[in-house]
Amino acid sequence: MTTTSKPLIDLAREFAARAGAVDERVDSLVLRGTFASADEQAQWIACHEAIPAPFRSVQVYDPEIGGDIDASEAFDPARTVQLTIVKPAVDGAVAFLFSTAAAEYLQTQAAAGRVLSAEMESRAIFQARGLDVAVWNLDTAITPPPQTLPISPRKLVKDYVPDREVVGDLSPWLITTRPAVDSLEFIGWRIQAARRLLGALVNSASVEQGVVWLQASGPPILRIRADDPTLTDAWEQLTACAEWVFLTGLDIEVRHLILAVELARAYRPDLALSALSTQALEAARATYEAHVQSASRETLKALADLRKTVIDETQKVTQRAQDLTSGLWRDVAVSAAPFVIKVLGDASKTTKPEIAAGFYFAAAIFIAVSFGLQVRINKTFLDNQRKARAKWFQTIYGYISANERRDIAEEPIEKAVASYRETRVLVGLIYLALIIVLVWFGVTTLRDRTASPPPSAGIPAKALPARTSPHQSPRIGGDNRSAAVKTNPSGTPATK
Repeated sequence: MTTTSKPLIDLAREFAARAGAVDERVDSLVLRGTFASADEQAQWIACHEAIPAPFRSVQVYDPEIGGDIDASEAFDPARTVQLTIVKPAVDGAVAFLFSTAAAEYLQTQAAAGRVLSAEMESRAIFQARGLDVAVWNLDTAITPPPQTLPISPRKLVKDYVPDREVVGDLSPWLITTRPAVDSLEFIGWRIQAARRLLGALVNSASVEQGVVWLQASGPPILRIRADDPTLTDAWEQLTACAEWVFLTGLDIEVRHLILAVELARAYRPDLALSALSTQALEAARATYEAHVQSASRETLKALADLRKTVIDETQKVTQRAQDLTSGLWRDVAVSAAPFVIKVLGDASKTTKPEIAAGFYFAAAIFIAVSFGLQVRINKTFLDNQRKARAKWFQTIYGYISANERRDIAEEPIEKAVASYRETRVLVGLIYLALIIVLVWFGVTTLRDRTASPPPSAGIPAKALPARTSPHQSPRIGGDNRSAAVKTNPSGTPATK
């Protein structure tokens, strides 16, 4: 305790010893009474003016004058004052200066994650799964409690009480660390813990004429008042029952139903609740073991069906990948058709460039649409199969654990789907490359057509024979020799 807060705590305890009313709440402490001396009044006023840490405010109030008392006010031993100390506020944690207030809170209220008490002995601290009860050390700041997974029994118990008798989280009432010595805080917590534990183990809770009843139905019926003071005597046995039902395994609903039935069957008017709970727990364990053994054959059959279903699902996914690759070769053949037409056209010189480019573009569009339709059909198939598996597995998962479910059912199918996706990406890249090649060839063909000039119209002229001179002698038919004619410089022919 800090040096600044210790005088205030001592003043509060001395004043509370003779106060007419002590009301400690979660957020503040309110004291009503008279000062014993002028020195005590001055000390309270000093705390009001200089608030000691970690408190938020200290008020010295006179109801008669309707205002605070300051240092100038004279001491009056008959004056009744109201002292209010505002405590620090932290989410999920509450702190008390007096053990009686902490015990009352633990006995009647929904416990926060951390409850601190300044008067609590260090050996009396204890912990539950969702609750930490410890000493309030004013030297250290109050920290919020760690988050825990809730244990909800509400879906197992029919609660007809308007104020919700069945708690939404049972973890603050399942003890994990017991105290070395008893304390007011532990006694108060144990009273409410017994009530909450029994409320989580029965079949229903109802209210009649302001009295809450907890009922377990077997063939006989067990009805116990929720505020029965003898419930605390059965706290140990109720804790063992709750731990067996909620913390043993996944089959919580079956164990809860069996225990509720056994509680009703073991009920005797002269039998204490502690003995009744012990007998019911032993019978419930035996009944549950018999249930597990009788269900083992069904479990094996269910596992066999599960394995068969998983194998079928993986084969279907694998077949989808194979269909995707087989369709690739068909589309490759389609994409090769324009090249064949181009080669044949070049050989015969009859194919126009527009027609060849059209074949390239048509092939590109065809294989793009073909791949898109295959991917869409496969996606629809895989989505429908996933939804069907989720509904069917809800039934089979009751027979196996989470690890078995992961190993047997989920991982093989996930690996098959992952393999299909890898194949889809690879095939998609090949399709993309084919489309790019076809479009490129089509564009290139059109560019070549616009770059080269069109050919001349008509038929090209044939080579004409050499023209003979008018003075050249014609050939004599059948004779290959021709007469050579020479001319003189004067122009007259000369015969050689």
